[in-house]
Amino acid sequence: MLFFALAGCNMEGPKGAPPTLETGSAAPPFALQLIGGGEAVLSGYKGNPLVITFMASWCPCSHESAPVFKAVYEEYREKGVQFLMIGMQDGRSKFEKFYKEKGFPYPAGFDEGDRIAALYGVSSPPTTFFIGRDGTVVSSFYGKIVEKERLTAWVEGIAGEAKEAQK
Repeated sequence: MLFFALAGCNMEGPKGAPPTLETGSAAPPFALQLIGGGEAVLSGYKGNPLVITFMASWCPCSHESAPVFKAVYEEYREKGVQFLMIGMQDGRSKFEKFYKEKGFPYPAGFDEGDRIAALYGVSSPPTTFFIGRDGTVVSSFYGKIVEKERLTAWVEGIAGEAKEAQK
């Protein structure tokens, strides 16, 4: 576990590398068992903008980002933007406890063996992807997001696509 803390984030910020999945690439398909039951499949989000964030219970940056993600989700869920959290580099029970204690209002699941993280080229949390309604990666960010305006700008970039599709 110490290795992950050194490879991930600390109080100053993330220590690692940005994701290797490039902007404009198709988001790799996956299936994820959700906390509380059910399954999230990437193809199930087709036609909806999607924010995927990789987090971990041990990561201070994940904890600091939580309030901003919750607030922006509440603002954009009625606009058709979907959010999904994926736990990585963690124990399943620790990640589930983190998710429940923080009160995230959107689905999450634990990435057993960090297989989905590897597909997305994620080396450590927190890492966030903004997926357009066509399933392509519009943008990504590695590190904590504690400014609501910053996350809102990225979400607006994919939400605008949803508004055009509804016309």
